[in-house]
Amino acid sequence: MPYDYVAYTADKRFVRGTIDVVAEGLAEEALQRAGYRILSLKEAKPKRNAEELFPTFFGVKLAEVIAFSRQLATLIEFGISLTQALHLLEKQVAGSAVRRLVAGLAAELEGGSSFSQALYKYPHVFPNIYLQIASAGERGGNLESALRQAVDYLERGLAAKQKIKRAMVYPALVLTMAVGVVALLLTVALPPLLGLFQGLGAELPLATKLLIAITNFFTSYKFHLLGTLLALGILAIWYIRTQSGRMVFDRFILRIPAIGAITSQSNIALFSRTMSALLKSGVPLHQTMEIACQTTGNMVIGQALKDVQAGIVQGHSLSQLMGANKLFPSLLVEMTAVGEQTGTLDSIFGSIADFYDQEVSTKINVLISLLEPALTVFIGVVVGFIALSLIMPIYSIMGSIK
Repeated sequence: MPYDYVAYTADKRFVRGTIDVVAEGLAEEALQRAGYRILSLKEAKPKRNAEELFPTFFGVKLAEVIAFSRQLATLIEFGISLTQALHLLEKQVAGSAVRRLVAGLAAELEGGSSFSQALYKYPHVFPNIYLQIASAGERGGNLESALRQAVDYLERGLAAKQKIKRAMVYPALVLTMAVGVVALLLTVALPPLLGLFQGLGAELPLATKLLIAITNFFTSYKFHLLGTLLALGILAIWYIRTQSGRMVFDRFILRIPAIGAITSQSNIALFSRTMSALLKSGVPLHQTMEIACQTTGNMVIGQALKDVQAGIVQGHSLSQLMGANKLFPSLLVEMTAVGEQTGTLDSIFGSIADFYDQEVSTKINVLISLLEPALTVFIGVVVGFIALSLIMPIYSIMGSIK
Protein backbone atom coordinates (compact mmCIF):
# COMPACT_ATOMS: atom_id res chain seq x y z
CA MET A 1 0.00 0.00 0.00
CA PRO A 2 1.51 3.39 -0.96
CA TYR A 3 2.06 6.10 1.66
CA ASP A 4 2.93 9.75 1.02
CA TYR A 5 5.53 11.20 3.33
CA VAL A 6 7.14 14.54 4.12
CA ALA A 7 10.44 14.46 6.05
CA TYR A 8 13.82 16.12 6.37
CA THR A 9 17.25 14.58 6.29
CA ALA A 10 20.23 14.82 8.65
CA ASP A 11 21.55 17.81 6.68
CA LYS A 12 18.21 19.63 7.18
CA ARG A 13 16.87 19.16 3.63
CA PHE A 14 13.11 18.68 3.18
CA VAL A 15 12.07 15.71 1.08
CA ARG A 16 8.72 14.34 0.04
CA GLY A 17 7.78 11.18 -1.79
CA THR A 18 5.83 7.91 -1.76
CA ILE A 19 6.80 4.57 -0.23
CA ASP A 20 4.96 1.33 -0.99
CA VAL A 21 4.78 -1.07 1.99
CA VAL A 22 2.22 -3.36 3.61
CA ALA A 23 1.49 -1.24 6.71
CA GLU A 24 2.09 2.27 8.04
CA GLY A 25 4.45 1.00 10.78
CA LEU A 26 6.73 -0.55 8.19
CA ALA A 27 6.80 2.75 6.31
CA GLU A 28 7.95 4.55 9.46
CA GLU A 29 10.69 1.99 10.08
CA ALA A 30 11.94 2.16 6.49
CA LEU A 31 12.10 5.97 6.52
CA GLN A 32 13.85 6.08 9.87
CA ARG A 33 16.44 3.55 8.68
CA ALA A 34 17.05 5.80 5.69
CA GLY A 35 17.92 8.64 8.11
CA TYR A 36 14.69 10.61 7.59
CA ARG A 37 12.87 12.45 10.36
CA ILE A 38 9.17 12.14 9.51
CA LEU A 39 6.99 15.24 9.52
CA SER A 40 3.95 13.75 7.79
CA LEU A 41 2.96 10.22 6.78
CA LYS A 42 -0.42 9.30 5.35
CA GLU A 43 -1.96 6.78 3.01
CA ALA A 44 -1.64 7.90 -0.61
CA LYS A 45 -4.86 8.56 -2.46
CA PRO A 46 -5.15 6.35 -5.55
CA LYS A 47 -4.61 8.26 -8.75
CA ARG A 48 -7.53 7.72 -11.08
CA ASN A 49 -6.82 7.70 -14.77
CA ALA A 50 -9.05 8.97 -17.56
CA GLU A 51 -10.58 5.53 -18.03
CA GLU A 52 -11.86 5.49 -14.44
CA LEU A 53 -12.96 9.15 -14.42
CA PHE A 54 -14.66 9.06 -17.85
CA PRO A 55 -15.48 5.41 -18.57
CA THR A 56 -18.06 6.34 -21.19
CA PHE A 57 -15.44 7.97 -23.41
CA PHE A 58 -12.10 6.36 -22.51
CA GLY A 59 -12.92 3.19 -20.59
CA VAL A 60 -13.82 -0.32 -21.61
CA LYS A 61 -17.40 -0.45 -22.89
CA LEU A 62 -19.89 -3.05 -21.72
CA ALA A 63 -20.15 -4.39 -25.26
CA GLU A 64 -16.37 -4.90 -25.25
CA VAL A 65 -16.56 -6.79 -21.94
CA ILE A 66 -19.21 -9.04 -23.49
CA ALA A 67 -17.11 -9.72 -26.59
CA PHE A 68 -13.97 -10.36 -24.52
CA SER A 69 -15.78 -12.77 -22.19
CA ARG A 70 -17.34 -14.71 -25.04
CA GLN A 71 -13.99 -15.09 -26.82
CA LEU A 72 -12.25 -16.11 -23.60
CA ALA A 73 -14.91 -18.75 -22.89
CA THR A 74 -14.46 -20.16 -26.39
CA LEU A 75 -10.67 -20.41 -26.01
CA ILE A 76 -11.02 -22.12 -22.62
CA GLU A 77 -13.51 -24.55 -24.15
CA PHE A 78 -10.89 -25.49 -26.78
CA GLY A 79 -8.51 -26.49 -24.00
CA ILE A 80 -6.23 -23.45 -24.07
CA SER A 81 -4.87 -22.42 -20.69
CA LEU A 82 -6.24 -19.23 -19.16
CA THR A 83 -2.96 -17.30 -19.30
CA GLN A 84 -2.30 -18.34 -22.89
CA ALA A 85 -5.86 -17.42 -23.86
CA LEU A 86 -5.40 -13.93 -22.42
CA HIS A 87 -2.15 -13.44 -24.35
CA LEU A 88 -3.91 -14.52 -27.56
CA LEU A 89 -6.75 -12.10 -26.94
CA GLU A 90 -4.29 -9.29 -26.17
CA LYS A 91 -3.06 -9.50 -29.75
CA GLN A 92 -6.56 -9.67 -31.27
CA VAL A 93 -8.75 -7.22 -29.36
CA ALA A 94 -9.39 -3.81 -30.83
CA GLY A 95 -9.00 -0.71 -28.69
CA SER A 96 -6.15 0.34 -26.43
CA ALA A 97 -8.29 0.27 -23.26
CA VAL A 98 -9.33 -3.36 -23.80
CA ARG A 99 -5.80 -4.33 -24.73
CA ARG A 100 -4.44 -2.84 -21.49
CA LEU A 101 -7.17 -4.63 -19.55
CA VAL A 102 -6.32 -8.03 -21.03
CA ALA A 103 -2.58 -7.44 -20.52
CA GLY A 104 -3.23 -6.49 -16.90
CA LEU A 105 -5.27 -9.63 -16.28
CA ALA A 106 -2.53 -11.79 -17.80
CA ALA A 107 0.11 -10.10 -15.65
CA GLU A 108 -1.96 -10.72 -12.51
CA LEU A 109 -2.26 -14.43 -13.36
CA GLU A 110 1.48 -14.71 -14.03
CA GLY A 111 2.06 -13.04 -10.66
CA GLY A 112 0.21 -15.83 -8.88
CA SER A 113 -3.31 -14.38 -8.62
CA SER A 114 -6.40 -16.35 -9.49
CA PHE A 115 -8.62 -15.18 -12.34
CA SER A 116 -11.33 -13.88 -9.99
CA GLN A 117 -8.69 -12.01 -7.95
CA ALA A 118 -7.41 -10.43 -11.16
CA LEU A 119 -10.93 -9.37 -12.11
CA TYR A 120 -11.43 -7.67 -8.74
CA LYS A 121 -8.54 -5.34 -9.66
CA TYR A 122 -10.88 -3.73 -12.24
CA PRO A 123 -14.15 -2.93 -10.41
CA HIS A 124 -14.78 0.00 -12.77
CA VAL A 125 -14.87 -2.42 -15.72
CA PHE A 126 -16.57 -5.57 -14.45
CA PRO A 127 -19.97 -5.29 -12.68
CA ASN A 128 -20.24 -6.87 -9.25
CA ILE A 129 -22.51 -9.64 -10.50
CA TYR A 130 -19.96 -10.52 -13.19
CA LEU A 131 -17.27 -10.83 -10.50
CA GLN A 132 -19.48 -13.04 -8.35
CA ILE A 133 -20.44 -15.37 -11.22
CA ALA A 134 -16.82 -15.69 -12.38
CA SER A 135 -15.62 -16.32 -8.83
CA ALA A 136 -18.24 -19.02 -8.24
CA GLY A 137 -17.44 -20.62 -11.61
CA GLU A 138 -13.73 -20.65 -10.88
CA ARG A 139 -14.27 -22.25 -7.48
CA GLY A 140 -16.53 -24.88 -9.05
CA GLY A 141 -14.11 -25.64 -11.88
CA ASN A 142 -16.50 -24.53 -14.63
CA LEU A 143 -15.17 -21.06 -15.52
CA GLU A 144 -16.12 -21.42 -19.19
CA SER A 145 -19.83 -21.94 -18.45
CA ALA A 146 -19.73 -19.20 -15.80
CA LEU A 147 -18.35 -16.74 -18.35
CA ARG A 148 -21.10 -17.66 -20.81
CA GLN A 149 -23.68 -17.17 -18.07
CA ALA A 150 -22.24 -13.76 -17.23
CA VAL A 151 -22.30 -12.84 -20.93
CA ASP A 152 -25.96 -13.86 -21.17
CA TYR A 153 -26.80 -11.68 -18.18
CA LEU A 154 -24.92 -8.65 -19.52
CA GLU A 155 -26.39 -9.05 -23.02
CA ARG A 156 -29.96 -9.15 -21.73
CA GLY A 157 -29.40 -6.08 -19.59
CA LEU A 158 -27.74 -4.19 -22.46
CA ALA A 159 -30.54 -5.13 -24.85
CA ALA A 160 -33.19 -3.87 -22.41
CA LYS A 161 -31.40 -0.52 -21.99
CA GLN A 162 -30.95 -0.06 -25.73
CA LYS A 163 -34.60 -0.86 -26.34
CA ILE A 164 -35.71 1.85 -23.92
CA LYS A 165 -33.26 4.37 -25.41
CA ARG A 166 -34.44 3.68 -28.96
CA ALA A 167 -38.07 4.03 -27.92
CA MET A 168 -37.46 7.43 -26.31
CA VAL A 169 -35.40 8.93 -29.14
CA TYR A 170 -38.32 10.07 -31.33
CA PRO A 171 -40.46 11.74 -28.61
CA ALA A 172 -37.40 13.46 -27.13
CA LEU A 173 -36.31 14.71 -30.56
CA VAL A 174 -39.77 16.02 -31.46
CA LEU A 175 -40.23 17.76 -28.11
CA THR A 176 -36.78 19.34 -28.25
CA MET A 177 -37.36 20.63 -31.79
CA ALA A 178 -40.79 22.00 -30.85
CA VAL A 179 -39.47 23.87 -27.82
CA GLY A 180 -36.52 25.18 -29.84
CA VAL A 181 -38.68 26.44 -32.72
CA VAL A 182 -41.18 28.14 -30.39
CA ALA A 183 -38.38 29.77 -28.39
CA LEU A 184 -36.76 31.02 -31.61
CA LEU A 185 -40.06 32.45 -32.83
CA LEU A 186 -40.82 34.20 -29.55
CA THR A 187 -37.38 35.75 -29.12
CA VAL A 188 -36.19 36.46 -32.69
CA ALA A 189 -38.80 36.24 -35.44
CA LEU A 190 -41.99 37.58 -33.89
CA PRO A 191 -40.89 40.76 -32.00
CA PRO A 192 -40.30 42.89 -35.16
CA LEU A 193 -43.56 41.74 -36.77
CA LEU A 194 -45.63 42.29 -33.66
CA GLY A 195 -43.99 45.69 -33.17
CA LEU A 196 -45.18 46.62 -36.67
CA PHE A 197 -48.77 45.72 -35.75
CA GLN A 198 -48.60 47.90 -32.66
CA GLY A 199 -47.14 50.81 -34.64
CA LEU A 200 -50.05 50.86 -37.08
CA GLY A 201 -52.41 51.73 -34.26
CA ALA A 202 -55.11 49.24 -35.20
CA GLU A 203 -57.19 47.43 -32.60
CA LEU A 204 -55.54 44.05 -32.10
CA PRO A 205 -57.43 40.84 -31.32
CA LEU A 206 -57.11 39.26 -27.88
CA ALA A 207 -55.01 36.38 -29.22
CA THR A 208 -52.52 38.83 -30.74
CA LYS A 209 -52.33 40.88 -27.53
CA LEU A 210 -51.64 37.70 -25.60
CA LEU A 211 -48.91 36.69 -28.06
CA ILE A 212 -47.36 40.17 -27.80
CA ALA A 213 -47.36 39.95 -24.00
CA ILE A 214 -45.73 36.50 -24.09
CA THR A 215 -43.16 37.64 -26.67
CA ASN A 216 -42.30 40.81 -24.72
CA PHE A 217 -41.88 38.76 -21.55
CA PHE A 218 -39.52 36.27 -23.16
CA THR A 219 -37.60 39.03 -24.96
CA SER A 220 -37.18 41.18 -21.86
CA TYR A 221 -36.38 38.42 -19.39
CA LYS A 222 -34.73 35.75 -21.54
CA PHE A 223 -31.43 35.92 -19.65
CA HIS A 224 -33.23 36.01 -16.30
CA LEU A 225 -35.26 32.97 -17.32
CA LEU A 226 -32.17 31.16 -18.57
CA GLY A 227 -30.30 31.90 -15.34
CA THR A 228 -33.26 30.85 -13.19
CA LEU A 229 -33.70 27.58 -15.09
CA LEU A 230 -29.98 26.88 -14.86
CA ALA A 231 -29.92 27.59 -11.11
CA LEU A 232 -33.01 25.45 -10.52
CA GLY A 233 -31.49 22.65 -12.59
CA ILE A 234 -28.22 22.70 -10.60
CA LEU A 235 -30.15 22.83 -7.32
CA ALA A 236 -32.37 19.91 -8.38
CA ILE A 237 -29.35 17.82 -9.44
CA TRP A 238 -27.60 18.53 -6.14
CA TYR A 239 -30.71 17.61 -4.12
CA ILE A 240 -31.33 14.40 -6.07
CA ARG A 241 -27.73 13.34 -5.45
CA THR A 242 -28.30 13.46 -1.69
CA GLN A 243 -29.73 10.31 -0.13
CA SER A 244 -32.92 11.97 1.09
CA GLY A 245 -33.41 13.80 -2.21
CA ARG A 246 -32.90 10.62 -4.22
CA MET A 247 -35.42 8.80 -2.04
CA VAL A 248 -38.02 11.57 -2.55
CA PHE A 249 -37.37 11.64 -6.31
CA ASP A 250 -37.56 7.85 -6.68
CA ARG A 251 -40.78 7.72 -4.65
CA PHE A 252 -42.25 10.45 -6.89
CA ILE A 253 -41.26 8.51 -10.03
CA LEU A 254 -43.10 5.42 -8.78
CA ARG A 255 -46.30 7.46 -8.34
CA ILE A 256 -46.38 8.84 -11.90
CA PRO A 257 -49.01 7.01 -13.98
CA ALA A 258 -47.49 4.65 -16.58
CA ILE A 259 -43.93 5.79 -15.79
CA GLY A 260 -44.18 4.37 -12.27
CA ALA A 261 -45.31 0.96 -13.53
CA ILE A 262 -42.50 0.84 -16.10
CA THR A 263 -39.91 1.81 -13.48
CA SER A 264 -41.18 -0.74 -10.97
CA GLN A 265 -41.38 -3.62 -13.44
CA SER A 266 -38.00 -2.87 -15.04
CA ASN A 267 -36.37 -2.92 -11.59
CA ILE A 268 -38.11 -6.17 -10.71
CA ALA A 269 -36.97 -7.68 -14.01
CA LEU A 270 -33.36 -6.64 -13.31
CA PHE A 271 -33.55 -7.96 -9.74
CA SER A 272 -35.00 -11.28 -10.92
CA ARG A 273 -32.39 -11.63 -13.67
CA THR A 274 -29.62 -11.04 -11.11
CA MET A 275 -31.10 -13.54 -8.67
CA SER A 276 -31.41 -16.17 -11.40
CA ALA A 277 -27.84 -15.71 -12.63
CA LEU A 278 -26.27 -15.82 -9.16
CA LEU A 279 -28.34 -18.73 -7.87
CA LYS A 280 -27.44 -20.77 -10.97
CA SER A 281 -23.79 -20.04 -10.20
CA GLY A 282 -24.17 -21.51 -6.71
CA VAL A 283 -24.00 -18.24 -4.76
CA PRO A 284 -25.87 -18.54 -1.41
CA LEU A 285 -29.29 -16.87 -1.17
CA HIS A 286 -28.36 -14.25 1.45
CA GLN A 287 -25.29 -13.21 -0.56
CA THR A 288 -27.35 -13.21 -3.76
CA MET A 289 -29.89 -10.87 -2.17
CA GLU A 290 -27.12 -8.54 -1.02
CA ILE A 291 -25.79 -8.23 -4.57
CA ALA A 292 -29.25 -8.02 -6.16
CA CYS A 293 -30.16 -5.10 -3.89
CA GLN A 294 -27.27 -3.12 -5.39
CA THR A 295 -28.47 -3.61 -8.98
CA THR A 296 -31.76 -1.73 -8.60
CA GLY A 297 -31.85 1.82 -9.89
CA ASN A 298 -34.66 2.94 -7.58
CA MET A 299 -33.81 3.59 -3.92
CA VAL A 300 -37.35 2.87 -2.71
CA ILE A 301 -37.33 -0.59 -4.29
CA GLY A 302 -33.73 -1.08 -3.21
CA GLN A 303 -34.63 -0.31 0.43
CA ALA A 304 -37.55 -2.75 0.25
CA LEU A 305 -35.18 -5.45 -1.01
CA LYS A 306 -32.72 -4.68 1.79
CA ASP A 307 -35.55 -5.18 4.29
CA VAL A 308 -36.24 -8.54 2.66
CA GLN A 309 -32.55 -9.42 2.88
CA ALA A 310 -32.49 -8.58 6.59
CA GLY A 311 -35.50 -10.86 7.12
CA ILE A 312 -33.82 -13.73 5.28
CA VAL A 313 -30.80 -13.48 7.59
CA GLN A 314 -33.23 -13.87 10.50
CA GLY A 315 -34.62 -17.05 8.95
CA HIS A 316 -37.85 -15.84 7.33
CA SER A 317 -39.18 -17.01 3.98
CA LEU A 318 -38.36 -14.93 0.89
CA SER A 319 -41.92 -15.07 -0.47
CA GLN A 320 -43.47 -14.16 2.90
CA LEU A 321 -41.20 -11.15 3.26
CA MET A 322 -42.02 -9.95 -0.26
CA GLY A 323 -45.73 -10.50 0.31
CA ALA A 324 -45.61 -8.13 3.29
CA ASN A 325 -44.58 -5.22 1.04
CA LYS A 326 -47.04 -3.77 -1.49
CA LEU A 327 -44.19 -2.75 -3.79
CA PHE A 328 -43.80 -6.36 -4.90
CA PRO A 329 -46.50 -7.63 -7.31
CA SER A 330 -48.53 -10.67 -6.32
CA LEU A 331 -47.21 -12.59 -9.34
CA LEU A 332 -43.64 -12.17 -8.11
CA VAL A 333 -44.63 -13.30 -4.61
CA GLU A 334 -46.58 -16.35 -5.80
CA MET A 335 -43.91 -17.46 -8.28
CA THR A 336 -41.22 -17.06 -5.60
CA ALA A 337 -43.27 -19.22 -3.24
CA VAL A 338 -43.51 -21.92 -5.93
CA GLY A 339 -39.74 -21.74 -6.47
CA GLU A 340 -39.09 -22.13 -2.75
CA GLN A 341 -41.39 -25.15 -2.49
CA THR A 342 -39.94 -26.90 -5.54
CA GLY A 343 -36.31 -25.87 -5.07
CA THR A 344 -36.22 -24.14 -8.48
CA LEU A 345 -35.74 -20.51 -7.48
CA ASP A 346 -33.05 -19.97 -10.12
CA SER A 347 -35.27 -20.96 -13.06
CA ILE A 348 -38.35 -19.31 -11.52
CA PHE A 349 -36.55 -15.97 -11.25
CA GLY A 350 -35.38 -16.37 -14.86
CA SER A 351 -39.00 -16.80 -15.99
CA ILE A 352 -40.09 -13.81 -13.89
CA ALA A 353 -37.38 -11.67 -15.48
CA ASP A 354 -38.46 -12.70 -18.99
CA PHE A 355 -42.10 -11.94 -18.18
CA TYR A 356 -41.46 -8.48 -16.77
CA ASP A 357 -39.01 -7.62 -19.55
CA GLN A 358 -41.84 -8.30 -22.00
CA GLU A 359 -44.29 -6.31 -19.87
CA VAL A 360 -41.94 -3.32 -19.79
CA SER A 361 -41.42 -3.52 -23.56
CA THR A 362 -45.18 -3.59 -24.15
CA LYS A 363 -45.86 -0.69 -21.78
CA ILE A 364 -43.13 1.41 -23.38
CA ASN A 365 -44.56 0.78 -26.86
CA VAL A 366 -48.03 1.77 -25.64
CA LEU A 367 -46.66 4.90 -23.97
CA ILE A 368 -44.80 5.92 -27.12
CA SER A 369 -47.90 5.32 -29.26
CA LEU A 370 -49.78 7.71 -26.96
CA LEU A 371 -47.00 10.28 -26.76
CA GLU A 372 -46.60 10.67 -30.51
CA PRO A 373 -50.15 11.95 -31.23
CA ALA A 374 -50.11 13.98 -28.01
CA LEU A 375 -46.93 15.75 -29.12
CA THR A 376 -48.40 16.29 -32.59
CA VAL A 377 -51.53 17.87 -31.11
CA PHE A 378 -49.44 20.04 -28.77
CA ILE A 379 -47.28 21.33 -31.61
CA GLY A 380 -50.35 21.89 -33.77
CA VAL A 381 -52.08 23.92 -31.04
CA VAL A 382 -49.00 26.10 -30.46
CA VAL A 383 -48.35 26.71 -34.16
CA GLY A 384 -52.05 27.29 -34.78
CA PHE A 385 -52.23 29.86 -31.99
CA ILE A 386 -49.21 31.73 -33.38
CA ALA A 387 -50.56 31.62 -36.93
CA LEU A 388 -54.01 32.82 -35.82
CA SER A 389 -52.48 35.62 -33.77
CA LEU A 390 -50.60 36.85 -36.87
CA ILE A 391 -53.40 36.46 -39.41
CA MET A 392 -56.21 38.10 -37.39
CA PRO A 393 -54.54 41.54 -37.06
CA ILE A 394 -53.82 41.55 -40.82
CA TYR A 395 -57.54 41.34 -41.54
CA SER A 396 -58.22 43.93 -38.85
CA ILE A 397 -55.67 46.36 -40.39
CA MET A 398 -57.02 45.82 -43.91
CA GLY A 399 -60.54 46.53 -42.65
CA SER A 400 -59.45 49.80 -41.01
CA ILE A 401 -57.75 50.95 -44.25
CA LYS A 402 -61.07 50.68 -46.18
